[in-house]
Amino acid sequence: MKIKIDEAKQLSNKILRKIGFSDGDSHLITQNLIDGELTGRKSHGFVRLPAIKRNVEGGKLSTTHEEIEIVKETNSSLLINAKNKPGFIAIYKSLEKAIPKAKESGIVVVGIQDAEYCSGYIGSYATHAASNDLIFIGFNNSPGGLVPYGSKKELWGTDPITVGIPTNDVPVILDMASSKITWGELMVAKQEGRKIREGAAIDKDGNPTTNPEEAMAGGLLPIAEHKGSGLAFIVELLAGALTGSRVGQSVNGGWGTSYILINPAIFRPIEKFKRDVEIAIKELKNAPKAEGINEIYYPGEQSEKRKNENTKSGEIEINDNLHTALQEILK
Repeated sequence: MKIKIDEAKQLSNKILRKIGFSDGDSHLITQNLIDGELTGRKSHGFVRLPAIKRNVEGGKLSTTHEEIEIVKETNSSLLINAKNKPGFIAIYKSLEKAIPKAKESGIVVVGIQDAEYCSGYIGSYATHAASNDLIFIGFNNSPGGLVPYGSKKELWGTDPITVGIPTNDVPVILDMASSKITWGELMVAKQEGRKIREGAAIDKDGNPTTNPEEAMAGGLLPIAEHKGSGLAFIVELLAGALTGSRVGQSVNGGWGTSYILINPAIFRPIEKFKRDVEIAIKELKNAPKAEGINEIYYPGEQSEKRKNENTKSGEIEINDNLHTALQEILK
């Protein structure tokens, strides 16, 4: 069904406040969920609300109204304790402090520990940084069931790497999981009652499956086999071990995030940097096209296109089953 964007925001905020989040925290979570919906990343959209409710009720996720804690701070670094709140909140709030630091010092490294549930649609954070003329390089671990190459047991999350590059128009945003599909895509497939694609997951016995529920009990396979598995391991270390957060199933703790903000101006004027990025984009867009390809897109371009189209229409599409589930929460 179609729902007005403003109505969707109100619905999300009502649900989050009913669950126990403050107005400010509800707004930040909603901002990320709406970005997921607008860009077509439904795996990181409203399908997350019932899961957030379950995690709060299960005692895993805190709705405390106390502020996140700055554990350590220098001119070029921040270490933040998320206080078992969702990653959405800690990352948005950390950017408020990190962006001015990066503008002044040229480079800032941020670590976030003891976040719970997930970090949401990370492309939203990268886009925010890029809109402030900063490069964003992020690493996140979370629950999500990625099975290392050569194993048949899940050990890590889907462990995405995210990079944002500023331009004069639509920023370059690479936001990719280390797995062939994300955990959110399993959630969406289960909600919509459909299968997932072949070769993306295994069941609890290590056998291939296209059933999302069986995949949740088994695990997700890495992209490019050993290469995706290696990428996930590195992200696990940079997001977990570096920040003092959970690592795999052997180091306990909350979930971790680390990201780097780079001001291109430490090397050259931002205008010249953007000029060369634009030249590279134009070269890619004008490259000879393979058979059946009408347009070549750079990372983040299609997501921003969908966001603009949905924003212009003023509506987003929500699965009927999901909408019913959301209404039930309010009851």
